Amino acid sequence: MRKRSLVLSILVLILSACGSAPSTPYTVGKSLYLNRKLTKFELDNGYCYRRVPLKNGHTLNYWRSDTGRLIAVAMGRDDNYPDYCEVALETDGKGIVRRIYMVEESVACIGVLK
Repeated sequence: MRKRSLVLSILVLILSACGSAPSTPYTVGKSLYLNRKLTKFELDNGYCYRRVPLKNGHTLNYWRSDTGRLIAVAMGRDDNYPDYCEVALETDGKGIVRRIYMVEESVACIGVLK
């Protein structure tokens, strides 16, 4: 019984270590939206679903392209739904996009970020 408990404990440690490693988001180097107003991005692609103020006065604006995927999953039909793109756009106090981070790297982001 003790051996089984030890094996189970080791297995739990291994599995929890795999899921807890933070991933560093990829920073986009070139995009039409860098150094432009966030409203330009939102007019072209839709509104950001979440805004997180940062201590330096900037804001992280999270955007996803998979609204249709959420509906498909809810209806049980996500078999062949295309990849989605998720990005975080860091804006300064004037709403200018200073950095773009790929939260979910995907080929779908190429068309979004141009």
